[in-house]
Amino acid sequence: MGDIEMEKDPDSIKASYDVYIKPRISSDKEIYVLQFPNRDAKQHYSAANMSQPFKMRIKPNSGMVEIDVPMDALRNYDREKGIKWGEAMKKSNMSKNGGSHGMPGGFGIGGAQPSGRGRGRGQNIDEELNQQRILEDYENAVKREQVLVKQTLGGQCISNEDSTPQYMIGTFRKNSDQLHLTPVDNIVQMRPQFHHIDAHTEQERFGRVRDPAMATRVPEARAIHMTVKSNVDGEEETTDTMAERIAAAQSEAWKTQRYVDEDDVEAWVAYEKHLFVGAAAELENNEDLLANMPQLKSALDDAEYMDIISAPRDAAKLSRSKEVRKKRSKKGKGKENAAEGAESDSSSTFSDSGSDSGSDEDDAPL
Repeated sequence: MGDIEMEKDPDSIKASYDVYIKPRISSDKEIYVLQFPNRDAKQHYSAANMSQPFKMRIKPNSGMVEIDVPMDALRNYDREKGIKWGEAMKKSNMSKNGGSHGMPGGFGIGGAQPSGRGRGRGQNIDEELNQQRILEDYENAVKREQVLVKQTLGGQCISNEDSTPQYMIGTFRKNSDQLHLTPVDNIVQMRPQFHHIDAHTEQERFGRVRDPAMATRVPEARAIHMTVKSNVDGEEETTDTMAERIAAAQSEAWKTQRYVDEDDVEAWVAYEKHLFVGAAAELENNEDLLANMPQLKSALDDAEYMDIISAPRDAAKLSRSKEVRKKRSKKGKGKENAAEGAESDSSSTFSDSGSDSGSDEDDAPL
């Protein structure tokens, strides 16, 4: 019957693993988990799907991350707009000396303004002729990157200190019952960034004819004064303005990272080296790991653990429940004492009679 009941158990144990936890990946490396909410989970940005990212850049202090991914500029693509946006990005990068747009670039506030009177009718005609020439030799223009051939994805980091619960990456050791957990340092949700639209708008603004009689005055970009107050867990109130955030993002330079494809041999070597406990010492067996690695010990007792994983306690309810428990315990003790008294009387009665009869039996010859 026991075996039959186990088979019908809807929540039976299917497998068990020995769990190993790393403090962090290494002293000089961090793990970034990049999430792509607008991308199908089966369509990885990888060489196998013809979409391996070109570049990846990070602003660690500001928490900004951007990657450039390729676009198919030959199918389902507006070629005229691709040329227009490609030229705008090219000119914007030259004027900004490789700077960026959006929040990482400070929304263009305080940037260097290009000199010159702006473009006139002749320059507009030259641009139209240039666009027509590019359209006639479009495939080669795509190879020369005269067209917008990449899309920028970006997001802001959420560090493990600011997130609850703490996320970890789990890896299974081959041919063994081992699960290795490595803490994640930052999580970033990567969404499309419209830097090409910002660049085109910027070039149109800078290229307007600056004649008071023909053009209206272009309003200067100004920082929005936004105050953010925070008072979390009894901490002191702090204020932060959007201008300060923009200034911090502008002042910090990008750090370019080399992107390695997920199927590359180098990626698998890093996987084996950094995501398994004891990999540096070449420890793989459970016996070796248990003999050389410290055991995990909880700093919480059962009550503290239940307090952490449960809803916050209500002090009033707790005090009332304590009083109820005290009253119940007093009543229970009263009943127990009464019962003990009754038992002691009956037992003494029986013991007296028993002792007399016992004494007679003892005196009787065997």
